[in-house]
Amino acid sequence: MLGRDVNVLAGSFNSEWNRASVRQQLGISDYNFPGKVVGYIKGNGPASSDRWKILYEDGDETMDEETLKTSNAPIKLPHVGIAWLKTWLVGPYPEVPVPEPPVRQRRLPAVDAASSDSDSDWDCDIDEELEEEQEDFEEEDGCSDGEEEASEVVGDEEGEEKIQGFGDAEHCFKWSQVADEVVQDQRVLDGGSTDTWLPRLRWDESLLDENVMNTNYLKYFLLFFPVLLLPAWTAMMQAKGQKRYGDAFISGKRTLSVGLFLCWLGIWIYMLVNPGLQRHEYWNTTPDPLKIVPSTHNLKTLCTLSRHDFDQILSVFSLPTYDSRSNFVGADSADSCGAPSGTPSPDPLAHVRRFFYACNERWGKVFKPGTFFCLDESMFKWLGRFRMPGWMKVGRKPDSIGHDELKTMACAACKVLFKFELQEGKIPDNAKKFVAQFGATTALTLRMLEPFKSVGYVLIADSWFGSVKACLLLLSWGIYSILNVKTAHKFFPKQRLLSALKDKQKGEHVCFPAAVNMFPSRPKKTIFAVAHKGPGNMSKKHKASTAWGKDAVGVPLLLVSSVGSTLPGVTRHYISHVPDPAAPGMMNITKKQVNQPVVVAFWRLIFHIIDGLNRQRTGTVAMHDVWRTQSWENRDFGELLLIIIINAFNVWKFCDQVGKAVQAAVLAGKKVQPQQQFFHTFATSFSIILF
Repeated sequence: MLGRDVNVLAGSFNSEWNRASVRQQLGISDYNFPGKVVGYIKGNGPASSDRWKILYEDGDETMDEETLKTSNAPIKLPHVGIAWLKTWLVGPYPEVPVPEPPVRQRRLPAVDAASSDSDSDWDCDIDEELEEEQEDFEEEDGCSDGEEEASEVVGDEEGEEKIQGFGDAEHCFKWSQVADEVVQDQRVLDGGSTDTWLPRLRWDESLLDENVMNTNYLKYFLLFFPVLLLPAWTAMMQAKGQKRYGDAFISGKRTLSVGLFLCWLGIWIYMLVNPGLQRHEYWNTTPDPLKIVPSTHNLKTLCTLSRHDFDQILSVFSLPTYDSRSNFVGADSADSCGAPSGTPSPDPLAHVRRFFYACNERWGKVFKPGTFFCLDESMFKWLGRFRMPGWMKVGRKPDSIGHDELKTMACAACKVLFKFELQEGKIPDNAKKFVAQFGATTALTLRMLEPFKSVGYVLIADSWFGSVKACLLLLSWGIYSILNVKTAHKFFPKQRLLSALKDKQKGEHVCFPAAVNMFPSRPKKTIFAVAHKGPGNMSKKHKASTAWGKDAVGVPLLLVSSVGSTLPGVTRHYISHVPDPAAPGMMNITKKQVNQPVVVAFWRLIFHIIDGLNRQRTGTVAMHDVWRTQSWENRDFGELLLIIIINAFNVWKFCDQVGKAVQAAVLAGKKVQPQQQFFHTFATSFSIILF
């Protein structure tokens, strides 16, 4: 097969349908194509097409039909326990076909997401005398993705506004013509209370037995990991390794078991908390005397995987995928499973989609969030030679180049990320639920919150998700929200708020409430638009956009809310950095405070939760610094694996007695590193417990 001539359409190589044409010409079945395409050599061909010689990284190996046959009988799994994890082979396994390699695309120039809103306003903790500070208030060109562009005043603000709801419902409202205060929470007016509830762990849905429940760290990891995928997953890699290496796949003629695979994952985490070495140095029996700090790591004493075994498993690693010959039964399932309805065909994310969906399903089963949600974006860094699906550049992000922003949602109480949605590109995303009726941005917010209707949850989100439309539609579902509004200001009294706030002092606010007729037969509800002037200083451009003049001070924060009130809230404390005129280049640091209403205090307390989780995931040394790969699928898995471990760590701090004690020591100012301790103990726990 290597170097065979094939005909492909001009300029179309690297596309999925073209690879299907290659398979057809060479007589290869769809699932019998393990080689990775690494290059093309142009040959001679007719004018309508080019002739290419296709090169493979893994040679011309193929699998016989007997190996590719699968059993129709579903796998009957016991509860996930220590004995189950210790097994060298959990059987009976079906023979699982090796998935075809991913489509590789050439790196194209990055697309800058200039139309997206800027990140949250951390810069407000700067005094107005610092002229070079970054502005919180930004007036960007265009609107949030998927929202209609709005003029400064859209519709008749003097009259009644209408927003189309679900079905034939219309939500009518009218903003107050004079500034007024909101003194009672809408939750109380709806017959509820302002009491909050804490998140819960559903151990009964986790399939973990008593032996695992007695462990300190492993149980929290397995709670969030899609464990039902493990038997067929390890069997798939075992079949691939057996085909490629025979009995030399793993030393001692062992079979890749669930326990060995988890130990392999633990080694990656061990490398993450002990960075700075070449991979082979982690198995050194004697330190290198030429190093300034000689390595003392010897994984041979911690686990039964040698460096050779580790590299062999890495060479055959791939994620479980959907089987086109089966029906969809759930991504987090031990059975063979087809893709869900609505999956693109061909699917550029086929090699990660099932694992990502399985994580979402698993988290939804075992974790019930608390009252407050935070909705924001996350990115997976990618600088590889092959372009990953959804790859883009977002300059405002710390890791600005990588997988397009994942929209993620976290519980504000325990900081657990429990739901996310892949961004697949404009065309696939526009075909998703609610987009045709409400626009892409509002539709995404609705899809993320749909499983939580009629419970009384409260959503806090930044300006990418913030609009009056989203606030009203969520309220019709019984979900309250506090949303930052910047560019998606249709139906929002933005100019009236800014005009009324112009002459206010720092810490003051302006509020315009509106009575909303959600449904004709039900009482009206209240939403309100609020503008608060915080510390900081805007640039000349942004001063001009607010029409406040060149001497304006303070930074406005615009919110639309269906919960909370404008009564005085918790005072905000911040640190001012002012240049010292007596010492050029030095700063005077002063502790200051500013007043804020309850609704602003709510928003500022929660809006940065996912930003903190992203920093917690990347840290000083991130998974992409340890697992250096040319496979974007491996990068996505490594980043999501770290999210699972961060979730386990945050739940451990919130629920476990030892974790609570450690967190109390941190709050007391003691010099402890709970995350470092958790990661190190977690990485070695697989070997200690399983072997």
